[in-house]
Formats: sequence, structure tokens, C-alpha cells
Amino acid sequence: MKRVLAVCVLALVTLLGVASVNASTVAYADPANQGVGFGFPGNLGLNFNVLSPITVTDLGVFNAVGDGVINGSISVVIYNTLSLAQVTPVVTFHGTYTPAGLGFDVFQAIAPVTLGAGSYQVVAVGFSATDFFGNIYYGSTGPVLNNGGGLLSFNGANWDYNTTLDSPVGCVSCVVMPAQSSQFDAGTFQFTPANSAPVPEPGALGLLGTSVIAAATMLRRKFGR
Repeated sequence: MKRVLAVCVLALVTLLGVASVNASTVAYADPANQGVGFGFPGNLGLNFNVLSPITVTDLGVFNAVGDGVINGSISVVIYNTLSLAQVTPVVTFHGTYTPAGLGFDVFQAIAPVTLGAGSYQVVAVGFSATDFFGNIYYGSTGPVLNNGGGLLSFNGANWDYNTTLDSPVGCVSCVVMPAQSSQFDAGTFQFTPANSAPVPEPGALGLLGTSVIAAATMLRRKFGR
């Protein structure tokens, strides 16, 4: 019986360890006090390179107030910057969501998309006077960048005035601006290494853990040890 219980405990510990190692990383995590006090309805793009394949699991958008409410309609997508093709579904935010990241982003899960090595851009469009974006040239510090342990690199920002979602090619001077990699608080995404195992939802982990403990208890009672 002791051996059975030990195996159950080991299985639970292993599962929790896998979840910890393969937890999703927020590429651009937006902190407090980033809203510039006005909206910009055009496209805001943040450029990044994938150095080793990743799997994108969620798309997100900056929520300046931190209450999880997107009053207007903001759309987010990732483009390949060479082909200008969309490489993820378009996600549109409107309504109330649970704040995540550093408390000032909201996310929606997508069907996982694997991105190979290459150049990409996460774009958000639709910010307004009720949904502020962040800009380092208007008092923001920009998002906190996380490359997932070297899976990504960050290389600038672009914008345009088009209110229809696209991959902006304007703002040529952005490539020489200070702090260019984190210029905007706008779109973001969560990712894992492409070869990592799927991460169970927290609720599923709790349920499985409870089931393992219950099974061990039943065996102990059955065998009287």
C-alpha cells in the first residue's frame, strides 16, 4: 500500500512540475499607469523575432484601467512581417474579461498556433477615448518584455492611421527611437515552447490532484493500511 501511495504522490508532483515548467509566458506584459489619456484608432504593431519555435495559446490586449472592461471593440492578430499574412486568428475584445499578466492585460484563448523561426508582428487596432493605449513618448514606460528564455527577440514598433486591421508599415523612424522594442502598450500574446506538453487548466490540475488523493485513500482503506 505504501508503494501505491508513493506512486500516486509522485504522479501528482510530476504533473505539477510539468505545469510549472511549461506555463505560458506573456510576451508583452503591461504594468499600471501606462494609458496616455487618449485613444488612437489606427493599427499599433509590435515587432518580434521567433528564434526557436513557439506555440501561441492566447492573444491579448492592453487594459489601461485594469478592471478587465474593454468598452469599445479592439481586434488583435499576429502577422508574418515578410509575407504580411495573418498567422493567427483575429480576436476581437469587447466586454468584461479577467485581468491577467501584471493586471493590465486581458486575454482570449485561441486554437494553438505554432510559429517557426522568423519575423512577426502582434497588431492591435481600435483603441479610443474609452480604451487608452500606452506610448512611451506620452509618459508610459512600455510593456515588460519576456523572451521565454531566449525563444524571442524584440525589434521595434510600427503604426498607421488605418482603422481596419492590417500590418502597419508606417512610422519608419520607430526603428531608431529609444526603447523601441517596448514603444506601445497595445497587443500582446501568451506562448509556450513549441515542443512543450499542453498545460492543464488550473481547475483541471486541482480536480486531478483531488482524484489522485481520493484514489490513494480508497486503496488504503481497502487494504487496511
